[in-house]
Parts: sequence; structure tokens; C-alpha cells
Amino acid sequence: MFSFWKKKGGKPANDARQKTAKNPEGLTREEIIAQAQANAAAAREEIGDETLEKIKEALLRKENSPIEQAKRKVEAMDKDVVRDEIRLWMREDD
Repeated sequence: MFSFWKKKGGKPANDARQKTAKNPEGLTREEIIAQAQANAAAAREEIGDETLEKIKEALLRKENSPIEQAKRKVEAMDKDVVRDEIRLWMREDD
């Protein structure tokens, strides 16, 4: 009945090292993670810990800004209530 759900015959089983468009080298998940960690360590070494701390502090200040706090509150609110409030504001402007 639902033959489109079935895999076509003649294809080998999924191999962890199979080359794809996203993984042209055919690396396994563990190899990709190890490579990413090595890249992050090299970047951290190149940038320096002091610069990373400055970036971290800037991001924390941005996340705790009043605008960001208001955005989080609105996202946590009931969608219907937010929609109704916006409609009321729009009517008041007319």
C-alpha cells in the first residue's frame, strides 16, 4: 500500500562513513565532533581568553537589557492575550 515509505532494494545499508553533500569527507559523527572541538580550541587560542571574556560580558549585557527582558515576557504570554492587546492599541491609534 504505502510503498513510498519503504527503502528501495539494491542499496547498501547506511554506512557511518558514507559521503553525502553535508559530509563530503565521509567522516563519522565522532570524528566531526573531535574536529569541531579542535577548531574551537584553536580559535580560542588565537583570540585569547581576555577577548572571549569581553565578548561573553557583552552578550550577557545584551541578553539582560530591558528590551530583551520584555521580549521574553511577551513570548511567555498567552498568544491570544497578546493579539487582543495589539488590536486594542491599533484601534486607539485610529
